[in-house]
Amino acid sequence: MWYRRCMLLALVMLLGGCGDSTGPDGGGLPSGMVDSGSWYRTGFRWPHDGKPYESPNFIVYSDAASLEARRTLADIAEELLVVLKNDFGIDPETMFRFPAGQSKLHIYVYQNYSPRSWGGWGYYGGLMIYSVEHEWRTEIGGTQLDNYTRVVTHELMHAVEGLLKGTDNPNLVDVWLTEGIAEYVAGGTSSGSVTDLARLDELTGTYGEWNPIEMHQYDYPDIEAIGFLYYYPMFELAVTYLLDPAGAGNAQSSVRDILLDARDGVPFATSLQNRLGIGLQEYEDEFFERIREFLN
Repeated sequence: MWYRRCMLLALVMLLGGCGDSTGPDGGGLPSGMVDSGSWYRTGFRWPHDGKPYESPNFIVYSDAASLEARRTLADIAEELLVVLKNDFGIDPETMFRFPAGQSKLHIYVYQNYSPRSWGGWGYYGGLMIYSVEHEWRTEIGGTQLDNYTRVVTHELMHAVEGLLKGTDNPNLVDVWLTEGIAEYVAGGTSSGSVTDLARLDELTGTYGEWNPIEMHQYDYPDIEAIGFLYYYPMFELAVTYLLDPAGAGNAQSSVRDILLDARDGVPFATSLQNRLGIGLQEYEDEFFERIREFLN
């Protein structure tokens, strides 16, 4: 159990999400650094070195990552964007709405910062993630290709979500769906996907039977790491049920349409009913019953 717990905590640190941020020591802005970036809108005032790497769909900024690290991340992101566009049936020309002044997604790849409770951060217009050469992330396995790609996928899904909604307003779509679809496409980035009743019982036995559909916005119970260790797998499970042929059997394009509906001012509950064929209150009331039958 000790080994499993340590592994889970290490995986938590690989995730995207809210958290502290620690940066290089020193009070003034280093010479040559640019004190701006689209990510500043999220509260992370991390300057970049003014030497971005550009690919067809991304501009990669950094504090100190090597050109190779920037190129590697851009290549991964380009491949993943193709997959997401295909899987969700996205036409960027008609469906993506970029923030003013942007025509590509921005990525801030950090080398000298060491946030301990998050690894990546997706926002309207781009994402932030550690470099493949980041020393501490490498020590805990975060730069292994599979781990790194899962984190990039999760955060890129959030960035795509923002482009489809055309806004950074987090209140338009329930968090269980936005985090759930990010976990779904990434294949899970936290304490492991829930694929059978034994795993479900393990989670509910440890944390209690918290209903993920009740989580409309970020409002986690005051239990250490419950967001990543319990809610992320449960959010993923909630979305998996809605999309799996053995569950509700909806297409991923239905989630795309919910995000587009949000842009057009359609209430989330209405869109969920119209696009996925299930009422929000109905899903909340019947969640564990439906899920146990699905996993059985």
